[in-house]
Amino acid sequence: MHHPKGFTLIELIAVILLLGVLAAVAVPRFIDLKKASLQATMESMTGAMKSAATMIYAKSEVEGVADLASSSVDIDGTSVATVYGYPSGTAAGIDKMMNAGGWQKRPSIYSGAWVYWHGVIQEDAGDAQCYLRYRQPTGPNLAPVVDVQTSGC
Repeated sequence: MHHPKGFTLIELIAVILLLGVLAAVAVPRFIDLKKASLQATMESMTGAMKSAATMIYAKSEVEGVADLASSSVDIDGTSVATVYGYPSGTAAGIDKMMNAGGWQKRPSIYSGAWVYWHGVIQEDAGDAQCYLRYRQPTGPNLAPVVDVQTSGC
């Protein structure tokens, strides 16, 4: 009795088709991980930014400058500009509080606002629609606004 060695052509085609289907399903999920990781990083940065703003506000309350439209507080030897007790939306305010390694940054088109976007995105924040923006408070007893835009990540 003769036993064939190897696979038949139909078996090989079936395996190739199966691998093709698996690749078609797995590759888009792998590519989508970059967007998910950028979004998670931006959410983490948002939390850090809100924590920094809250810390500055607490220090402003202690120093009695939380109701002033323009002031500053000293954090570990660094003067941070404040607006109504929160960091200003400038390089002298929120940017001094954030250690944004790997992030690009610039003033926003809005007065009193600062924009960050992750360094892996080559475009500007507005062009890419993938950014984090801090807007300083506009009056006493108002908190800063942190906008996160992830539609273009």
